[in-house]
Amino acid sequence: MNQKPKKRKEVEAVDVPDHRHCEICGRVVPPNERYCSPKCEEKAAKERKSMERFRKIWIAILVAFTIFMVIQILLRLRT
Repeated sequence: MNQKPKKRKEVEAVDVPDHRHCEICGRVVPPNERYCSPKCEEKAAKERKSMERFRKIWIAILVAFTIFMVIQILLRLRT
């Protein structure tokens, strides 16, 4: 039952040119760009817009819940 830990194979270092990966699809892009194509850039813009809308809705729900709770507390204190 004694198993020896597996040794990692030594990997030869490779000189990789400076690059980034597209934030949407993962393709290689130059270091000064974020997306590989206008299609990916458009998709990222839609995702940002959707997340911003979700965040605003979530904040509105929290504010409404807080107001509701304050009203409930005030009504109980009044009686």
